[in-house]
Amino acid sequence: MQVIIGLGNPGSKYTDTWHNLGYISVDHFAKKHGLLFKAGKGKFYTASCFINLEKIILVKPTTYMNLSGLAVSEILNYFEVNISDILVVCDDVNLDLGTIRIRKSGSAGGHNGIKSIISSLDTLEFARLRIGFRTDQINSILTNNPAVLPDLVLSKIPAALHEDIISSVDKSVEAIEYVLEYGIEKTMNKFNGINAEN
Repeated sequence: MQVIIGLGNPGSKYTDTWHNLGYISVDHFAKKHGLLFKAGKGKFYTASCFINLEKIILVKPTTYMNLSGLAVSEILNYFEVNISDILVVCDDVNLDLGTIRIRKSGSAGGHNGIKSIISSLDTLEFARLRIGFRTDQINSILTNNPAVLPDLVLSKIPAALHEDIISSVDKSVEAIEYVLEYGIEKTMNKFNGINAEN
């Protein structure tokens, strides 16, 4: 069993915000495979299917981002899966727009959702797929005033960048599918550092 966890904030207020790129990614995966999310037995929504004869569980925590670890702990317990069976999908302002990156482990890198998961699970050893969204404008804003980061990640994705974001999300879905078929190592080799427009 593989569990794909898309991070985000619940509620219409946060729809189409940068911080919800994890939600958006698993939503696109679900749509591609004809899946519907339903309320789970905890602080999360789930959808499931079989790919290559393996059960795949998609998850969207219903906690706010900074409490994602509570939902992930519930998910591990409910589905009786190991940390090695999860892939966390999230946004990353430190990566350029159009870039995705897959890692087997690592620090939070300033991301509150990842920080919460690390704290709840007491380990850095879980796979994550990060979707970059740093643009020249965002870089300029954060360089001049780093304190606005919390507000920036919760801002709406501009309509002018919609196509770029969809391209990145499509690339993230492709990477998830590659993980499911070939494993994390081969996926890292194939996708890390490439631009989603290519």
